[in-house]
Amino acid sequence: MEPIESKRITKNLLFIKDNITQLEKIMDKLIEDDCLGMDERADILSAKRTDKQCHKLLDILLKRGGNSYSSFIEALEVSGNHHVATRIQHKDLQKDDTSFLHVKEDTFTVNGKIEFEEAEVIQLYEEKEMYLERVKELEVSCTLLQNENYLKEHKIDKLNQDVWLLKQNAQQKYDEIDNVDETCVEHLRKLDEVEAQCKTLEEENAHLQIVQRRLQETISDKEVTMKNLNQEREFYKKQMNILQADLRQLQNDNAEKDAKIQTLNEQIRQLKIDLQNTRQAMDKMATDSRVAMEQLKTDHSNRFNQLDNKLDCVLKMLKTSKMVDGNVLKSADVNKNTRKQSIGSHKTENRPCTNASRNKP
Repeated sequence: MEPIESKRITKNLLFIKDNITQLEKIMDKLIEDDCLGMDERADILSAKRTDKQCHKLLDILLKRGGNSYSSFIEALEVSGNHHVATRIQHKDLQKDDTSFLHVKEDTFTVNGKIEFEEAEVIQLYEEKEMYLERVKELEVSCTLLQNENYLKEHKIDKLNQDVWLLKQNAQQKYDEIDNVDETCVEHLRKLDEVEAQCKTLEEENAHLQIVQRRLQETISDKEVTMKNLNQEREFYKKQMNILQADLRQLQNDNAEKDAKIQTLNEQIRQLKIDLQNTRQAMDKMATDSRVAMEQLKTDHSNRFNQLDNKLDCVLKMLKTSKMVDGNVLKSADVNKNTRKQSIGSHKTENRPCTNASRNKP
């Protein structure tokens, strides 16, 4: 394990212990990747507390090295600990977004729509982080290609300089050949005296011609090499343009994702406001209903009182006129008292509910 990878784990030790889940599933994935043994798994599970088990597992991975870091990150992704893996990978690369990672999902009752949009926001955030990593990789690739292109151009310049030197040498040899020819013409008159010297000069001339041919072949090879290098330079330029276009596309996609996240957050906020307004409207309707019921009860009581008054008047008139039997009057009085008692009990039963009963859902 690289030092930077060990540091990523140790700097997030408390966060890992507090937020990790599915520890057995993580260990099974590490066993598949040959980063953990069966006996070590049993030893880890022997600890009673989860944080102790997690501490033992991390201690083994830090000492093990190799590809244990990448296997551990993959195991976290497989076991559903995406937030833990994201925190470990991006702790040193960007500011800690603790408010985002520790936010608990609120439970809403409006058709489950808000919960679904919050999960989509989390997914878009993870996609944004992935695109940022891809952009950084492309920037590194562009830098490498630029460096390689610079080396190729430097090599081409060096080859051009070599060709120029070879041409200078060839010209020098041509001058030497001309000088030899002039010497030969000058001494033709003394052919008998310098016959041996002429043979030597002819041999040198032949040798110089061979050298000339070799120089021409070398120049041809250098020109071919220079042509190939120019072709490679054009190829790498095209690759660089393609990578730059991909980089711009990824940046545009990233901007679209950010805009979509902002829109979803605004929709969530609007839904919360609508829910609060709905609750206030329902409370107002309930209050209006109670007031209307009290008013209706009051109206009925007044009507019953008016009827009782009219009935009293009728009974008095009947008593005065003595046209009705006394038993009938007594029966009317009894019915009147019974009705009053019934109205009183009805009022008691329909008395407005207490604050405790009104507050019940």
